[in-house]
Amino acid sequence: MTTNNRGETVLYCAVKHIDVVKYLINERNCDIMATDILGYTPFHCAADWGTPEVVEYFLSTDNCDPLAKDNEGRTPLQLAKNRGYNSYAVIAIFKKFGDIKISHPIDSYVSVLLVGNPVAGKSTLSHVINDTATGSIVLGSIRNVGGVVPCTAGIIPYKLQHRTLGNIILHDFAGHSEYYSSHSAVIENLLQGSGGVFLIVVNILEREAVKQLHQWLTVVRNEAQKALNECHVIVIVSHVDEISNPVERRRREEIQEIISERCDSFFLDCRKLGGSGVDSFFNKLSSACESIRSTSGRNLSLYCHMMYGLLEERKENILTLSDVMSAGKDNYVVPDKREEVLDVLYSLQSTGLISVLKSKDKVWVVVNKGILLTEVNGILFAPKTFKEHVDIASNTGIVSMSGLNRLFPKYDPDMLICFLKNMELCQELDPSFLRMTNLHQLAVGEEEEGGRERRGERLLFFPCLLSTDRPDEMTSEVYQFGWCLQCTSKHHFFPPRYFHVLSLHLAYKMALPQEDDKLNRYCTFWKNGLYWFNGHGVGSLVEIVDESQCVLVMMSCEKGYSDNMVSLRRDVIGEVMSVYKESCPSLEVKELVIDPKELAYPVNTPRERTVYSVKAVLSAVVEQRPFLVTTGTRRTELKEILPDESLSNISNLSLLGGRDIKEVIEITEEFKTQLTLIKLDIKDLDTVIIVLTSDQHLPCAVWRRLGLQLGLYDDRLMTIDTDYRGQSVECFHACMSAWLRGEDKVREKGGPSWSSLATALDTIGEKFIASYIRDKYCNPSS
Repeated sequence: MTTNNRGETVLYCAVKHIDVVKYLINERNCDIMATDILGYTPFHCAADWGTPEVVEYFLSTDNCDPLAKDNEGRTPLQLAKNRGYNSYAVIAIFKKFGDIKISHPIDSYVSVLLVGNPVAGKSTLSHVINDTATGSIVLGSIRNVGGVVPCTAGIIPYKLQHRTLGNIILHDFAGHSEYYSSHSAVIENLLQGSGGVFLIVVNILEREAVKQLHQWLTVVRNEAQKALNECHVIVIVSHVDEISNPVERRRREEIQEIISERCDSFFLDCRKLGGSGVDSFFNKLSSACESIRSTSGRNLSLYCHMMYGLLEERKENILTLSDVMSAGKDNYVVPDKREEVLDVLYSLQSTGLISVLKSKDKVWVVVNKGILLTEVNGILFAPKTFKEHVDIASNTGIVSMSGLNRLFPKYDPDMLICFLKNMELCQELDPSFLRMTNLHQLAVGEEEEGGRERRGERLLFFPCLLSTDRPDEMTSEVYQFGWCLQCTSKHHFFPPRYFHVLSLHLAYKMALPQEDDKLNRYCTFWKNGLYWFNGHGVGSLVEIVDESQCVLVMMSCEKGYSDNMVSLRRDVIGEVMSVYKESCPSLEVKELVIDPKELAYPVNTPRERTVYSVKAVLSAVVEQRPFLVTTGTRRTELKEILPDESLSNISNLSLLGGRDIKEVIEITEEFKTQLTLIKLDIKDLDTVIIVLTSDQHLPCAVWRRLGLQLGLYDDRLMTIDTDYRGQSVECFHACMSAWLRGEDKVREKGGPSWSSLATALDTIGEKFIASYIRDKYCNPSS
């Protein structure tokens, strides 16, 4: 920015005019801490002779340093004390801002996440951390912990100002499996803005202790890898004072070997406030918390500190945005604009202290997330053995709005739905869709038994509350295609949340009936799988099998509809892989195709069938090898593995699921030429139309079949048919235009190209035109 001969920007001269200052900072990005030739900053000028409003505004941005020194060693605070007028008012502003930051040190809080199986000792360790917070207990003293509730319901958060650990928010997670899916959702939410410290507690006396440790390490690593900042993992092995036999001693050695190279560990009796290892544990936890603080990169404005102070003074736990903006501002400076207030609230949310929930028409601020986490999660997903358990969904996973209101009468139902949907625990369900599923029969049975009325009600579907086993009739299905995503480590598994999120995505993206074909689709859900028939001749199944180590995808099609099956499996595989990358990126997996001759269902352990590596299949396709050699003597023709698919358009193969082939296999220089496709876009519309209709005389009447094979959705094709009243020429032009514009995620499936056009023509039987296009436009030597 331009400066005068003293090195001053225009901001120096504006410190008596608050509106000009706001404009220069917000619109022109003027630097508050820029220095002139004397070392003065604009903030020095404001403190020296600017208005109190400008000083207050500068401080609220948190981009200025009250103790920055000029060339003579003077700070803005010193200049404020020595100014000739309004000195008292300006000093009061400095003091107010300083007091607020000290009383609400929000940027120093670290999330500590305490997880483990039931009876591992989590809640006891939580009490130890709580009881030592003020320093009234000597850590080295050996004294039993009292007042521990045996079973935690949901998640209990504690906001502590701990003498050893500093400011922390300790989250004690219930260990029962019914909570695991919602726990993952909450952890993901807590780690969106910063890292955290995971404490995994394992009871060494448990026979399954090693397995439990592997399971929790898998879950924790998944969530830690998704976090924006570094996370620390500490394993606490409890009840070591009760080890009494060689088996338990060997178990201790095995656990020590597992965690020695991966994370810090402590073997201790966490039922006591002191004792062997407890002091060292606190030192390590303190070091981890300090590391999180130093690397968090938070730069929260004083607006955030003020906002949190304002929220804490309110007695209500849940406020609307209107409540926040109309709150008293006598003691706090709060932005005037709605967007600026939202920005401050979202910054606060990143600390884990509050939650901001936004629906279409309303915004809520949850001041104490602990209440929602404890009450809603704790009650909604409580196991049957808990006193908190309420049978709100029976075994259907369907929760009515009235049921939710009865359970949580003091909460705004729209806020609750927003809270649950934000964490991808549920989706709102159209009653017409419910009638298209097996859940309808289950719900009807429930109504007959319990007298509940669902007609006309808003309904929510919670996959994690669905406990129905696979229906017997599913075993009679015959499939033509099988694919799976298999964990490569015997200790890895797909966490429950993975399938719950995946089933919501699949049900609402691919299986949800459209307005014009409500009666053509049917969904069947069970606790670890779903099946749907899409009305276009294709049945699809997705299921978690092999003790949660494998995602199975199987498909069947009616005679003459294999092209529809190929198109759909590309989308389903793409969705499976997309949710995998989002939900559990730390899992090591491999993609496999099941031999078409070994698709007898159920397929509980796909790895025991004849399977082919997707990487090997794709490499064979790229290298134009007609056979896949699996052993020295065994070979299988590629056409047997993928009998319904054209292998000429490599970038559009269904096994890729819309990914670039280079993401799946390494392509050598020798074969890169084959993958260099001539891309098309809307400017090529006239050329494509001329080639197809004038040069090759393709009948326009095939437009709908061709559009489907090019990757356009059937809904779009039906709209085109309606808009142009079935006129084949106009429909053909509109279809090709939509394809060349990349509608319906065509670009994510490889994009418009001469090669993909040739493949689509091949599929609908126009092989002569397909060959012509390949020879003229796809052959690298032509």
